[in-house]
Amino acid sequence: MVLSCTVQNCKNKLIKGNGIIFHRLPLHDKELLEKWLKALKIDNWTPTKHYNVCSEHFIEDDYKKSPTGVKLADLLCSAVPSIFSDISNTKQKPCSLTNKRRKSKVLGHLNTKQSEKKKKKPLPDKISTECYEPVCFVPSCKTPKGLPLYNFPFGDKRLLDIWAERTGLSTMYDTELYLTITICKNHFHENCFHDNSIQLKPYAIPSVNLIDYSGPADSCCLIKSLHSDENSGMTSTGDRTWGWLGSTEAFGRPPEPNEFIVIPKSEIHCEKYAGSNHAAHCFIYAENNERVFDIYNPRASVLMQLRYDGYFGFPGGLIDADEDFVSAVNREMAEEMNLNTTKHSVNHDDHIISHWSEKKNLVLHFYKLKVNMIDLIEIERQASLARDYGTEVLGTVRVPLYTLGDHYRGFPVFLNHKFIGCSRDQLLAALSSLNILTPEEIQLALNANNRNK
Repeated sequence: MVLSCTVQNCKNKLIKGNGIIFHRLPLHDKELLEKWLKALKIDNWTPTKHYNVCSEHFIEDDYKKSPTGVKLADLLCSAVPSIFSDISNTKQKPCSLTNKRRKSKVLGHLNTKQSEKKKKKPLPDKISTECYEPVCFVPSCKTPKGLPLYNFPFGDKRLLDIWAERTGLSTMYDTELYLTITICKNHFHENCFHDNSIQLKPYAIPSVNLIDYSGPADSCCLIKSLHSDENSGMTSTGDRTWGWLGSTEAFGRPPEPNEFIVIPKSEIHCEKYAGSNHAAHCFIYAENNERVFDIYNPRASVLMQLRYDGYFGFPGGLIDADEDFVSAVNREMAEEMNLNTTKHSVNHDDHIISHWSEKKNLVLHFYKLKVNMIDLIEIERQASLARDYGTEVLGTVRVPLYTLGDHYRGFPVFLNHKFIGCSRDQLLAALSSLNILTPEEIQLALNANNRNK
């Protein structure tokens, strides 16, 4: 089912890369929920976690900012939707919606087949610049005002595939995606343009200032030559359609060996790291001696998350400029786990370890939260109702802290998965410092993992 906005007369729906963010109703906060329902004029139906309000109904100041001042996707805890159009005399109710993109709605290059599909909904002859704000699709590109933007060549599949590859876009997406993105003049060689104009030549391709292309700048080559292996310059970092996560996508890239180094607790507030980005995550666990299959003793139940990018990690995230580490990790757990922080919360004494990556200019702080098994089971249940569940977080898992009789399946296999940042090291550090596993047991698991790679 396509995620769409439930506000009356709003036709926004989730499309990769369109920059529109969707927010669930704050079902975990009764007082805030009442404010949302009043603002949305909802009083004749029961809201659930499946109802969403898009970012176009919130003002700029409703959103949190990163330490560098970049607008984040997270709403402030007091944010309430306040921007509506023609709904003063209507009640809100769920409805079936279509896309009303405010980024770049590209209508050129439609082929005959696509045009026939759209006959029931005539396309406008002209797009009002007051309603649409085209931006350059390439991550980290800050397009100067007035710089020419170019549509992706939707009508030429061969050329489209090349553009997609050069910009790090997967060709697996619905081709409708290419109607909603543009790329600016800064990414084309000067010889890609007709003399004394800003018009691109027929087979121009982007090749300058791109994250996922490291080859030479192309002056405008024929398609045949572009398909050769010599011109392949893609890195292994993959898809670049990060949407609102574009400003932080570099933090999610796989780390290099030994990239993260441990920072002593006494130094985490040193001036050396003051200019770095900071993030805080949490190790939620409960002692558990209930045997699995009446055979294996798990020692403890430890929660991790399957993230949107396919990696495993711990609940947490970036620390805002006006937050301390502990406030940030508690806030993130409320957002990602729907955790009741009035009952369960982290304090400064719960710090386990901190790591620093000079390459990413990123400091990661790791904390522990010990609960009993009854509460841990309830935390698992409530996690599926979290605001970020289904987007940033795809599921909560328990770490198998035992090894089967073949000395490989179980914990050693789990260590074979991909982990975000230094979360694998964080996991091992927590298991050791909390005496859940002995150093010898951890080393045996690592040895078994290495032997079976």
